[in-house]
Amino acid sequence: MKIAFLTEMGFTGKISSDHPNMRTEFAWMHALDATHHNIHNTHDVVDYDVVVVIFPKGEVFLNAVGAKLTDKQNPVSGILASNLVERLKQSNKLVYYMQEGPHWLFNDYELVDQINFYNMLTSCDAILAHNAEDVKYYKGLLPGKPVHAMPTLMIDEIVADIAPQPEDKVLIGGNFARWYGGFESYLIAQEFQVPIWGQTSHAMREGEDQLFQHLPRALWTDWMRQLSSFKYAVHLMPTVAAGTFGLNCAYFGIPCIGNNDVDTQRICHPQLSVDVHDLSKARDLARRLVEDSEFYEECSTIAKSNYEKHYNKELFIQKVSSILTL
Repeated sequence: MKIAFLTEMGFTGKISSDHPNMRTEFAWMHALDATHHNIHNTHDVVDYDVVVVIFPKGEVFLNAVGAKLTDKQNPVSGILASNLVERLKQSNKLVYYMQEGPHWLFNDYELVDQINFYNMLTSCDAILAHNAEDVKYYKGLLPGKPVHAMPTLMIDEIVADIAPQPEDKVLIGGNFARWYGGFESYLIAQEFQVPIWGQTSHAMREGEDQLFQHLPRALWTDWMRQLSSFKYAVHLMPTVAAGTFGLNCAYFGIPCIGNNDVDTQRICHPQLSVDVHDLSKARDLARRLVEDSEFYEECSTIAKSNYEKHYNKELFIQKVSSILTL
């Protein structure tokens, strides 16, 4: 099967097995032997059996309650109005939309962009979603349209040489922004009574470095080396997306307290998954991980086992190959 992926990244070509930044979309492309093309330059996207479009998140200019802050234009407005999917269908067999970010993100677009985004989805042959919760949403949004969960993936061969050496410290999965829920994760992480670390991202707030240390931005393989030194993790991110953090933790057997709506979290860390606003249960779980060594080891073992059982590359290829044939 000849497969193409379209994203906002500027390169054309395939992803090698030793790519140092093998994040989720790169892992998908590598596993499926797909060719990447830039979404703004599609004249060479022809004669593919399947074209998977990962549409850019775009930008919104609203405050938290939906009031307009500025009259700037969403940078993806032009491509939303360009009949992209219909053009791709003229020279390729099937076109799939692959979810990027939370399913509700387009709700903050201007009205015309919301309509154009919806029309783009209706034009696609099928929808690929991140999680079971997202599948429910898209099936209701687009009745009769095939919708499938696209499993998050790691190409773990390139990090197989990492020997985890967990230290008494906890990593929280996001910065202090509503998108990441970093404030709540920080509060729960205090229950471990060990040094707290966080990640560095575009959402990092001024003053965070006075509360805890931050890992530097890194390529995926370097990030995995950093992660392997942690004993605990907390990621109470309310924004349901691909769930790479919980999956990466599971690979090393790092118990991670996180959002039950995220497939990787719920499947790999079943005993540590909570309704995202249930901070009381999250606190209880953190205390138990510290106080009950048998519970800690059980959660660690289950995480590694479920990673190997549900998220290995061979299973991914088998499952997704059947999905892409409709």
